[in-house]
Amino acid sequence: MIEKTVALDVQKAYEELRSILLENNCRIIMEEPLKSITVEHGYPSSMLPKDTWKKVSFYLFPDSTGTRIIGSSSIIFPIPISIITRLIIALLVLFTIGIFISEIGGAALVGLIATIIIYENYYRLHRKRNLFLEEVFRWLELKTGKN
Repeated sequence: MIEKTVALDVQKAYEELRSILLENNCRIIMEEPLKSITVEHGYPSSMLPKDTWKKVSFYLFPDSTGTRIIGSSSIIFPIPISIITRLIIALLVLFTIGIFISEIGGAALVGLIATIIIYENYYRLHRKRNLFLEEVFRWLELKTGKN
């Protein structure tokens, strides 16, 4: 979660934020004007943190100095992480059994390595999921004239 305060009233801050999101190819999936906006951004096939498929939410609150905006971002991963975890465990068991049966062991090892790579990519993207969110806040500051 990231929080910023901009020197704009809620109406203007909402309009500017919405404009920035639409200019950056975001698809609005939920909107409560002047209070919150939730978008999808990125592409399912992207492995770049900034462009990975994610859901980004912004909540706006009036503040004495303008508008306080709280943003959060979560990765939309095509395979639920719980399934990947179970797959790693299953492949690890198969690999252990495969030590004694050579045909199973090789296939299980390849599957285990591939699944671990997918798991690591997910966590790499998860750790950097806020890059786009931070960029939106920078653009919002530029539009409001605050440096």
